[in-house]
Amino acid sequence: MWTYTASLVRDLSPGVKRFIATESLFGIASGIFALILNLHLLDLGFSNDDIGRITSLGALTVGLASLPAGIAVRRIGRKTMLVTGMLLAFLALALFGVATSLAAITAAQLIWSLGITAIVNSEIQLIFQYCRTKKEETSAYSLLFAMFTFFTGVGTWLGGYLPQWLPGHTTVYQYAFFVAGACLGLSGLLRGLLLPATHARAEAAAGAEQAAGGTPAAAAPKKRRATAFLLALSLLVFSSGFTFGLLSPFLNIILKFRYEMADGTISGLLALSGFFFFLGSIVMPYVVERWGSRRTFIFLFLYNAAIVALMAAAMPAAAFAVLLLLRGTGFTMLNNLTDSECMSAVAEADRNLFAGLRTVSRSAGNTIASYWAGMILAGSHYSLPFLLTAAAVLTGYAVYAWFVQGMLDRRPEGQT
Repeated sequence: MWTYTASLVRDLSPGVKRFIATESLFGIASGIFALILNLHLLDLGFSNDDIGRITSLGALTVGLASLPAGIAVRRIGRKTMLVTGMLLAFLALALFGVATSLAAITAAQLIWSLGITAIVNSEIQLIFQYCRTKKEETSAYSLLFAMFTFFTGVGTWLGGYLPQWLPGHTTVYQYAFFVAGACLGLSGLLRGLLLPATHARAEAAAGAEQAAGGTPAAAAPKKRRATAFLLALSLLVFSSGFTFGLLSPFLNIILKFRYEMADGTISGLLALSGFFFFLGSIVMPYVVERWGSRRTFIFLFLYNAAIVALMAAAMPAAAFAVLLLLRGTGFTMLNNLTDSECMSAVAEADRNLFAGLRTVSRSAGNTIASYWAGMILAGSHYSLPFLLTAAAVLTGYAVYAWFVQGMLDRRPEGQT
């Protein structure tokens, strides 16, 4: 498998290699931020319910801004949108570091969400645009996410110790936000300098697709089929976002209060979990090539449902940690497969539109789930989110089996 992975890296297009290399700094910043934000807010005096509302507000903002971002990316280009989003996220991290009031924290969350909106509505289309083949698209996405998750683990580990090395004033986590911001800002600048501009190529691809569309009478049924296809994919993505929002944003809180872990122990465990995210990302292209996407989807849905259901049971911290690592690999593989298969199945001319629909769908699911999970955790119900996540995974499998699987097998012309 490692020989297979090395050959994938060697054969990547130059633009893809630069994109993946600069993902490391983005991953470090994201790992630090993900670990310290909730802990910082708790130290500032915010409740679990407050944190749930702030988290859901961020997801809601991403959802509302995604369709306008999909329109804007056509005008300014995917690279410009990506770099702008990373610089907005840098400003948000700086504001998180100095903010203490609810209004200032809310403003920082809104700026962060706008930055993330710009990133998620441009990054996958942009890296796919650098690819030469559909197979390279799947490999590029998996390797990009592998780089992100590996360095997110590094950032998570750093996030546990930066408050000890550089204790802040408002809380001990204050200066860690500035370190994360510096990494993210540098990543944005490097991408602005190193990534090739490809807006002209996107226009050429869209023009070719239009030219091949045939007469208006023939184009109308094709457009209806494509719209139904995009909506089915968006429903699957909504399910993925709901599953994520129930559990992933609150793992540090669950570990802190369910098992009374220290910050350093939490960061170490989540960093190790990030390494298992990395393994899942590396393994995914290899598994898909040998099993096919249908068998891989079915296995991953059932595997993940079983793992998170087990995590709801009372058990020692060591047993829970093992399940957490196994969950990390399985969830990463499922999310990567969902994102890469969905975007790769969409025609180039529809990718900006689908990116907006995908982000709206995922944010809607994430918003509902994170708000609900915040209320559940406010009542100190630390096992219930795992049971609900298992049910959400099984619901996602039903969506895939009933609506998406058949449409992927007979995807509209031009999307194969």
